[in-house]
Amino acid sequence: MNQCYLPAGSSISELNFSVTNEIDKVYLFDSKVKKQIEIILGETYLLPEVLEAFKSFSEALAPLVNPSLEFDEGQVKVKDMNDKFDIYDNYFEVSRVNDMRSGQFIQQYLDTSAEIIDEFQYTSMSRGEIAYMLKGWEAANAIILKDKNPDSNFKLEQVDRSSVPGKNEDRALYRWKLAHHGFAVFMITSAYCFEKATELIENGGDEDAIVDWLDKGAHLFRATTACMEFGNSFTATIYRTIIRPDMSKANEEANLPNGFSGTQNLEYVEWRSRKKRLLDLVKAKKAEGTIGQRVLDMVEMFRAFYLEDMHIHSIIAGRMVGMEKSLLQAGFIKPGTKPVKITAADVLRSMAAMRDKETSFLVH
Repeated sequence: MNQCYLPAGSSISELNFSVTNEIDKVYLFDSKVKKQIEIILGETYLLPEVLEAFKSFSEALAPLVNPSLEFDEGQVKVKDMNDKFDIYDNYFEVSRVNDMRSGQFIQQYLDTSAEIIDEFQYTSMSRGEIAYMLKGWEAANAIILKDKNPDSNFKLEQVDRSSVPGKNEDRALYRWKLAHHGFAVFMITSAYCFEKATELIENGGDEDAIVDWLDKGAHLFRATTACMEFGNSFTATIYRTIIRPDMSKANEEANLPNGFSGTQNLEYVEWRSRKKRLLDLVKAKKAEGTIGQRVLDMVEMFRAFYLEDMHIHSIIAGRMVGMEKSLLQAGFIKPGTKPVKITAADVLRSMAAMRDKETSFLVH
């Protein structure tokens, strides 16, 4: 798996768009994504045909993996292991880039996406979850390609590919970390969409544009959920014997409690702030009666994805750890104290209830 390079502030708005020579690659990627959407979302399909489609999809995009990424001196941020975000990034093999150029980000986006696509055919993911990832890529591609003029005859050149681990345990860790790279890219682009929608709502912008940004942002967020399904595409035994001990070791080295949480994930923290700003604004506009029904309908679609996300996380937790506590919970339990009875899935279900309350204004 390749190192993942992301903007220092986890925002598309900070990117320097002076270099756009990767647009042709995105156009080619987008054409392949649209073909896969036709196959996956078709009314009738046979499993062998779908598997063959995944294989050809992977082969067509293989040259996107392992691109040459060059950085100026001092561009790649040095990690501070006293910083909770850097501790998280260090474990998931993420590096932050100051003054990141659009070309660098797009190359990373294509690399991560193609690596995930290459692994699809070997996972137990449902075609429905894969479809959500495809819709996320479709949305991200549309953002990158907006007002651009790519070469429709562009062909990819072969490059040296990074090897995928063959050993079962190593393959699980590979999927686990690669999934978080995909999660990060989708979160960054979803946050950007919500930011643009919020600006338009505040300034009385065009309703069609607002609806479009909300649609893209919601589907990009839903793709982050699908990434977690991808990342957990292994058995509970592998999770308990390989993934959990590996995370515990990383936290012990950083002198932290025994698990990672969303508050250590810079992409999630930045996305959450933009999501809150959007929902607070929509709630106020709805109370005033100054927001269109089409916009409210689109925010309600996001609400459905938002609630589903936490329920899917609770199902994954139940599948992987059963009646056990999360690593984070276990890390906070002091010797001799009363044991915590709620499971990791229980915690996530309670968080789902909080999300339901947060967005209840949309349906009441």
